[in-house]
Amino acid sequence: MQRETKIEYDAIVVGSGASGGWACKRLAEAGLKVALLEAGKPQSERNFSEHKPPFELKYRNRAAEMIRKTRPVQSVFEVCNEYNSDWFVNDLEEPYSTPQDQPFLWMGRLRVTGGRTNVWGRVSLRFSDWDLQAASHDGFGEDWPLSYKDLEPYYDLVEKYVGVTGMAEGLEHLPDGQFQSAMPLTCQETLVRNRVKEKLGRTVTLARSANLTRLQNGRGPCHYCGPCERGCVTHSYFNSAFTTVADAVRTGNCTLISNAMAHKVLLNEKANRARGVLYVDRNTKETREILARVVILCAQTQESTRILLNSATREYPNGLANSSGVLGHYLTAHVRSGGGNCELPAFGEKASLGGPIKPVGIYVARFRNLKGQAPAKNFLRGFGYEGESNIDFNWSAPGFGEAYKRALREPRARFGITGFGEVLSRWENRVEIDPDVKDIYGIPVLKIYMKDSDNERAMIKDMGDSAGEMLEAAGAKNIRTYAHPSAPRWALHEAGTARMGSDPKKSVLSQFQQTHDVKNLFVMDASGFTSNPCQNPTLTIMTLCVRSCDYLMGAMKRGEI
Repeated sequence: MQRETKIEYDAIVVGSGASGGWACKRLAEAGLKVALLEAGKPQSERNFSEHKPPFELKYRNRAAEMIRKTRPVQSVFEVCNEYNSDWFVNDLEEPYSTPQDQPFLWMGRLRVTGGRTNVWGRVSLRFSDWDLQAASHDGFGEDWPLSYKDLEPYYDLVEKYVGVTGMAEGLEHLPDGQFQSAMPLTCQETLVRNRVKEKLGRTVTLARSANLTRLQNGRGPCHYCGPCERGCVTHSYFNSAFTTVADAVRTGNCTLISNAMAHKVLLNEKANRARGVLYVDRNTKETREILARVVILCAQTQESTRILLNSATREYPNGLANSSGVLGHYLTAHVRSGGGNCELPAFGEKASLGGPIKPVGIYVARFRNLKGQAPAKNFLRGFGYEGESNIDFNWSAPGFGEAYKRALREPRARFGITGFGEVLSRWENRVEIDPDVKDIYGIPVLKIYMKDSDNERAMIKDMGDSAGEMLEAAGAKNIRTYAHPSAPRWALHEAGTARMGSDPKKSVLSQFQQTHDVKNLFVMDASGFTSNPCQNPTLTIMTLCVRSCDYLMGAMKRGEI
């Protein structure tokens, strides 16, 4: 039974994660009435468990097979465990499909306010014109329809609010930001930083991360307790649930509607305008309708595209706002299957089971295919590395008795880096509706087609080789490198299925994430990325969203929307 909601809002925002939270905050604080549709349940500090020891859990966090029963895909993501598995989608109730020869793990599907910002890695890196205009440098794909100068003031705004710890490095291809004071590098990280710069000329820096180092807006500085993916009672890391969404609701202009599975944008066909959203109440299974002047999709790349594909009409038989035929195509992620690990000197540090845990490690800035360099022989674009060090006990110590105890306490300083590389935007990597599969709510699901090309395979090999090169330069011992195929696990950085562009025949969105075809319909998550540079995307997702919201409000004032 369909129940029509008569209330008309200025805007409907679908999704409460990185972009959805910012869209609600920006619009509600400007006085617009906003309805926020979130597919998951409300989030609360009562759900946070970063200080809870495993022995207080039913299965002591040692029964992974219990999680796999209902979340066989989500549980592959190492931060989905007994502490927080109920935040993640039930894979049996909300499936997707892939071709048999193209496995793809769609992990990090959250069903709670804040979405992926509850469990994200928090690495916050700016894009540069080397990324936004990459096609002009190497001839592959399309340039973004904007430049770094267009984004720079919005990067500043977002970073000042979010709170990013970082070190200024003065790199053209990895612009510096509005950093809070830097969390200190460990002795091992400092050793790697200095020797890699001295011997190879590459920049190893603190991973720029959305963790506070000073009090800000009532949020306390990080106290190094460690497991950020379980929540943060001091609100030290950025999570839209207790920052942007809370700000929006606090204005009185934003209504949070939880457990709302949005699945179709409603179209006024005569006016060619979006008029609202159809959603299923997860608890009652009832279908409901909500109306507004503007619809903004921020559900996550695949989810927003799924909604548009399921919103097909006579005018748009291949998906709403898809006159170009591009919708669903050019799916990208990041390859993350090359890197290395090693042992470094302990410098007198001792292992501890209860010591402070720094929430961020190091980042190795891209060093391939840049200005003044000879291009790589067998691949385009580039990659960076994320890494960290830790001091651990010698768990493989030999012997027994007192000799074993002494050997066990001999510290082992371990260090590892993992490459994150750009996947080229290619037509054949795509999502489409699977006509034979529906989820538990009766909504048709996606079929995902994703595979490496020769470019990614060559890049992954270089990731492994270059990792070994840097670890050798640092004087490490017991170096082990790896370079595996991406499938089925790419990084959780999907983007590009409703790409931006200046030409409506080759893109879905304008530079302001407005659909070319339906002027009051916007898609403000990573769906709009024209390419997916090797830097983590979340900071840019938020930045683009704020910029697009400012454009939207200006257009509404001018009567253009």
